[in-house]
Amino acid sequence: MSPTPRCRAAALADLVRDLGDRVRPGGLPDEPPARLPTGLEGLDRLLGGGFPRGRLSEIAGRPSSGRTALALAVLATATRGGETVAVVDAADAFEPGSAATAGVELTRVLWVRPPGVREALRSAERLLEARGLALVLLDLDQPLRASSCLRLSRRAAASGTALLRLASARGAETGVALAVEMHDARPRFDVAPEWLEGIETRLVLARQRVGPRGAGAALSLRSDVA
Repeated sequence: MSPTPRCRAAALADLVRDLGDRVRPGGLPDEPPARLPTGLEGLDRLLGGGFPRGRLSEIAGRPSSGRTALALAVLATATRGGETVAVVDAADAFEPGSAATAGVELTRVLWVRPPGVREALRSAERLLEARGLALVLLDLDQPLRASSCLRLSRRAAASGTALLRLASARGAETGVALAVEMHDARPRFDVAPEWLEGIETRLVLARQRVGPRGAGAALSLRSDVA
């Protein structure tokens, strides 16, 4: 006996749900995602308004490349706008004092300090499932499996929350909508050579699902949160 139209429709619905953002109705253009601005004019222009909400993005760069300063800029812009954010601090690198100096309103930050990779991933998933957050920042340097990235991207899409991962190097591209790399950091001095004011760094748009990639922007960042 052949399956009824109702059974075929149910099976198709299950397949679309399982495939997630890898399949879309034919002929329909992608809806551009809402953006979470960084507060850095040149970078927001490069990214089309900021990091996409409801998507998984990555900031990759070696220590002192400016990746932390960029993440704090995003946190500061979001919290000053009255939004609530979360930091999953698997790297044990979040410093409230530096964050406050960068303009982050700490009363709008949920700070999670997981003991390991598994707990960090689970914490990020639970925060995304809770919804209501503008941003979940996942500071996790260990390589992620493609399955983990895909699962996180699905949770982000369902919640509409921007998920931003910090790492020394880019991870699996599965599920990652946008990735930027920090390069060529150098110190910036103020008046006397011994007074380090900040760093100059260059950001390269390494991956973007829709739109150009490979473009770059010069950034000027604070030295105490590099």
